[in-house]
Amino acid sequence: MKNKSILFTLVLIVIISYVYPTVPTKQTVFAQQTTKPTTNFLPYVNSTYGIKLQYLSSWDKEENGGDNVVTFSPPAINSNASLDISIDDISDEKGIALAQYASSGVSDLKQSLKNFNLVGLTTNNVLAGLPAYKSIYTYVDQNTIFKDMEIGAIKGDKAYILTYEAGTNEYDKYLPIIQEMINSFQITK
Repeated sequence: MKNKSILFTLVLIVIISYVYPTVPTKQTVFAQQTTKPTTNFLPYVNSTYGIKLQYLSSWDKEENGGDNVVTFSPPAINSNASLDISIDDISDEKGIALAQYASSGVSDLKQSLKNFNLVGLTTNNVLAGLPAYKSIYTYVDQNTIFKDMEIGAIKGDKAYILTYEAGTNEYDKYLPIIQEMINSFQITK
């Protein structure tokens, strides 16, 4: 008898739900948040060094020459954010392993930067289709705490290094744009 009572109650609930439908609720649809910037990207091509990437049209581009090929920075006044692309000639270190190159770079940074703190170092990344290292670290310069992300890959006798640097208050703000720029990086030689 108990099972019939439960069954009757369930049937009654189903019938009532059809007779008295639930009160419609107001749904708010939010625009999907994207990390892609709304500004246009422009191609940067440097045939001398055999590199190219996409950068935001509103950003400043400064070609430096030498090892530090080019620097991109946002147009914001008082911003200390930038993406530097450097090429290191490692012909005298032929055959150096990626992990060894990255570790040596971190050692150099420890010696040269005030209050250097290594946040992380990995060697299982990809840059321009090549195995790459990524180091993230902080340091202090003139009372500003900087956070840097360095990604580097070796091709032949050259190391290609992309360094994103920003004050800790700006780092996350520009990171999605920087990541798109890094993802577009190609070695053409």
